[in-house]
Order: sequence, then structure tokens, then C-alpha cells
Amino acid sequence: MAAVVAGFGVSEIRTAHAQIIDPEWQATQATMKADEQKQCRHMTLGRKLHCFEQLQASYEARGLVPGTMSYVRRRFGGESVQGLDQEIRSINRTYSQARHIGTYEHPLPGELTADMQQGNVSYLSKLIEEKGGMPPLLPFGNR
Repeated sequence: MAAVVAGFGVSEIRTAHAQIIDPEWQATQATMKADEQKQCRHMTLGRKLHCFEQLQASYEARGLVPGTMSYVRRRFGGESVQGLDQEIRSINRTYSQARHIGTYEHPLPGELTADMQQGNVSYLSKLIEEKGGMPPLLPFGNR
């Protein structure tokens, strides 16, 4: 089993057999699972599902779930426009290795799916626009 290590923001991403594993996301998922077992343990199925949805929403709001705007703002909000562009390029280099998870498949612990990668790129692009967009390559008068 070959593993490729690629830099991605703060943490390292391991790729193997078309799966991208982010150790930070893996740790967050483990914490979420522990919180779910602690908070939603003695509930009926319907209430347990609602409890899990609320727990998921709280993690998303804190910017801990990849593929969300709050995650992009927390992780990359202080970056320059050029830094954000580099992040998009980095994600695009590993995008082909991300799996498209269907209805019957489940991502591995810490796996960044293609949907998460697309979300990150989309929200990074929005963040670039909020910061004034990419500067032109050459001033218009120097053509």
C-alpha cells in the first residue's frame, strides 16, 4: 500500500488508494463520536437522530467540519489572497484522489470526500472575492 504525503494548510494529509485522510478531521470526528455517545446515549431513535444533527450543527458552526464556510473562515481567514489561491491549487492537485461517496458508502474516519473538497474550493473562492479578488496579472496600461 503506497502512501503519498501532501501538505495542506496546517496538518498533513495522507493519501492512499484514492482516499484523502486528514488527521485533524479524524480527531474531530473521534471527539464528535464521543460527544454523541455521551449526549445521545439513552434516547429513542428519532431523538438520537435529532441529537446527532444538533451536535453536527454545533461542530459546523465552530468551523470544525471541512467543506463548510465556517471551516474555511476559521482555517484560512487570515491568509492573503495569494495564500488562498495557493490553497485552491493545493486542493485541486489532490481532488482527483478524493472519493465520491454515494448513498451506500461511508467515508473512512478522517477522510476528506470530493464533496468536502468542492465545498472548500467554493468557499475559498468566495473568501477571495470578499477580500477584493485576485489582482490582475499585468496592469492594463502595460500591454
